[in-house]
Amino acid sequence: MSKIYVAEFSGLGGTDQGDSVNILGIPSLAEYSIIVSAGSSGGPALQPTTKFVELSTDTTASFAIGGVAGVVGTGSATLSNCRLSPGERIVRRVPFSQGTPQAAAAYSIFTTANV
Repeated sequence: MSKIYVAEFSGLGGTDQGDSVNILGIPSLAEYSIIVSAGSSGGPALQPTTKFVELSTDTTASFAIGGVAGVVGTGSATLSNCRLSPGERIVRRVPFSQGTPQAAAAYSIFTTANV
């Protein structure tokens, strides 16, 4: 069973001087996996304070950040969305969280298989 692994973060790490650096601080807000299927499948709603997501996969898959069905329209991923290769690990900013903290919770990570 192929999966996309998701870790959610509220911000970047900091130094002793209080500067932010391009490193994600630990612990993460949430960690989970989403099964990659031929159709689009989605994970849980993002945490309200999530600003960054780290994604990795054990297969070739596409992903999208979209509205949670019933909350903000519907969400889905297609073969033309962002593509991940097996073993690839990427970090993306969640643009929806830049408004109110509740804005991020209306969105989720969606995935679909690439052949």
